[in-house]
Amino acid sequence: MCSRKITCTRCGHETGETEEQIRSNPQPCPQCGSEERTVHVGVSDELKLDVKEKIRRKIKVDSYKSKDKIRNILVSGDDLHRNSGKWVKKERVIDRDNDSYKEIVTDPTTGEVMHRCEEALSDHQDHGSAKKKRDNDDEKA
Repeated sequence: MCSRKITCTRCGHETGETEEQIRSNPQPCPQCGSEERTVHVGVSDELKLDVKEKIRRKIKVDSYKSKDKIRNILVSGDDLHRNSGKWVKKERVIDRDNDSYKEIVTDPTTGEVMHRCEEALSDHQDHGSAKKKRDNDDEKA
């Protein structure tokens, strides 16, 4: 958006003139008589940002073996849903000490819960990177 305002250079009175009027037929300022003018040009624009955020927190306990040191994982925030290509809100808590797994995925526009999983961590098998690998022996034969 662009705006223009013309004022008397000497006294600051807003004259209401256009640039055309100043060029073709300059009039003295009605307050101080000066013919000097200042043209103020304002330019503005609007920028809409769609900011996404995600927080990850891990709690480690050094007294455990290296693969077991991470005892608690929290992931909370915006996540791109692979199947729908839509941004969703995801909250996941993995608590090894309390044998707990919780994941809730909601649609931020409707508030609808798209996925909910609350179970013992020991029962949470065959998901994500824990999926069993398919045997390719059948394909090779």
